[in-house]
Order: sequence, then structure tokens, then C-alpha cells
Amino acid sequence: MEFRRGKGMRLDIKQTAKSPGPYTTSFGFNLDVLCESIRKVGLINPPLVARNAKGAFDIVAGYRRILALNALGERETFSYDVTASLASPLERFLAGFYENLATRGFNDIEKAIALNKLGNYMTTEEILVSFMPLLSLPSHEGTLKFYLKLLDLEENVQRAIGREEISIKVAKALVEIEKGARQALLHWIGLLRINFNQQIKFIEYVQDIGLKEMTTIPKILSEGSFLEIVENPRLNTPQKTKLVLEMLRVRLSPRLAQAQQAVDRAVSAISMPREASIHYDPYLEHPCYRLDISFKHGKDLKRTISKLHALRELEAIPELWAGQ
Repeated sequence: MEFRRGKGMRLDIKQTAKSPGPYTTSFGFNLDVLCESIRKVGLINPPLVARNAKGAFDIVAGYRRILALNALGERETFSYDVTASLASPLERFLAGFYENLATRGFNDIEKAIALNKLGNYMTTEEILVSFMPLLSLPSHEGTLKFYLKLLDLEENVQRAIGREEISIKVAKALVEIEKGARQALLHWIGLLRINFNQQIKFIEYVQDIGLKEMTTIPKILSEGSFLEIVENPRLNTPQKTKLVLEMLRVRLSPRLAQAQQAVDRAVSAISMPREASIHYDPYLEHPCYRLDISFKHGKDLKRTISKLHALRELEAIPELWAGQ
């Protein structure tokens, strides 16, 4: 389409529609930086608006700018009326879409909103081929369906996704979980500030325990043993997170925990030369140990190997997969 900016006008901010409207995709944003920018240098890029059937103006591009101006107490602003120059809803949506694409990134909820609105104007195939790559998404129908499911989630879950407080991998897990369990998991992820790497493990542990014990996720996470950890004033947040994950892991697989303790005892009992160290996956998810040796030259290496060869305790190291 050929973009036509429209007619310049002074827009009464109160005349704009209160909601984001049919053309904008903004979600989960902070206005502080934008307000500071407008306060210091004014509004550089005027909004685009189009009059709707009720006589008010829908925002085509510049929803955040309008909100920032309103927050700063401004009553009106210069804008462009594109009611006539961008006559169709698709033209108006694409004007806002491409402007945002060129000036900022989309968070995952904004991508979902954009894909959902594009579905009002074009086929699934057109969206997959022409728009998924623009949003840095694979052109797979399964990916499209997943992103549309994000719009069915509760607003607090959407905010966590939009602010990147939970990973998109975790979002995929939460989409398939019922609301009560989803809210309980999200509460604990936020409470313990669980990082991306730990989030999916946390969810998998709790889900597997629920299946194993035939109980619900909210019931598991409301148990006193977990609350005692969170309320312990002697522990910082990373320590609390580590303890909760360890408690879940041991509960899910006590035999694995016993195997880990046996490995820990065997390795810690070895009087290793200071030049050498033994490493292994603390969760026993990898079947091999790793031996590191520091040396300056071949004679050093040979000397350390001789010391290791003389250590009978090495024979007591169990297989990492034993007992699982």
C-alpha cells in the first residue's frame, strides 16, 4: 500500500477512544521514558488517528504517545487525521504495525495481538508467509496457534510474558495448564524470582509430583514445608529458590537423591591433588564425570597422574546412573 500521512490537525486528547482500539498492538509498557522524552524535547512524531462510527478518533499509530501526553496533563496535540487517506481498516492497521516495527520491538503478547488482528484481514497462509518472519517467528502454523492462545491467558500471566518475567518456553507450558495451577505456579515464580533456567524445571517437578501423588499443583505449593522456607528470615531469595527446587526434586525421586548423596560422599572422601578436580552434574542428568588437571609441562602432568593412580579411593566412585 502507499502510505499517505493525512491532514494535520489539533487533536483534543479527550476525543480519542479510551481503549487501544482496532489498530494498535501496545501491551505491557512503561511510559516513564516516553514521558521524560516529551517533557524534555516535546512530541517529535505526531500520532495518526482516524474517526470511527461514533465520532471519536481511533488511534492508528501513537497510542503510547497519547497516553504519555495525557499523563503529562496535555489537553491537545498536533496529529494527522488519516480517516480519508487510509480509508480501509487494513491500511490503518498496517500503518501502525509497520511504524512500530521500524521504531521498536514487539514483546510476545504484542506479537500475539498483531497476529490476531491480522487474522481479521487476511488468510492464515498470508500471515505465515508475510508476517511471521517480520515478527522473528518461524512460519509454522503451530507457532501461530500457540501465540493466539496467549490471548486467552489471564492478564497477570500476559503481563509476566510481556515483561519477560517468564520465558516463552514456560509460557508454552502454562498455556496447557488449568487456571488455578497456572496462577499458583506464577505466584511462586514471582515470589522466588526464579530465573529462566530454573522456571521450566520448577514447573516440571511440580507437575510430575502432582501426577505421581494424584494431587493438585495448588495443594502441593500450599504445603507448610514450602511456606516455612519462604518465611525463613535467615535465607536470601536464591537460597530459598535452591531449597524449594531441591525439596521438589528429592520428593519426586528419592532414589535419585540417595544416589546423589552416595556420589557426593565418595567424591568428597578422595584426597585429590590440588592440581586435579572431579566434576559431575549435581542432578545426575549426565552419565559421565569430568576430570580437570592443571599443569605447566609434561612432567607436572605425569606427576599428577601418578598421584591419581595411587589413590585407591577413586575405585569407590559409583556410576552416576546407578540406583536410578
